[in-house]
Amino acid sequence: MGDTKKGRDKQADDAEKHQREHELAEELERSDEAEPPLEDDEESDEDEDEDTADE
Repeated sequence: MGDTKKGRDKQADDAEKHQREHELAEELERSDEAEPPLEDDEESDEDEDEDTADE
């Protein structure tokens, strides 16, 4: 069987679909895990950026 553009496109589409399904299954599996807390340093950096934007 020869290699055609249609066949390559289908193979790429199938791979993308498989990847999305895998990521979704992984997210559902981990849905009961708590989000990691933000560190105080990250929050204060964001506040400083907002304050300087007003000036």
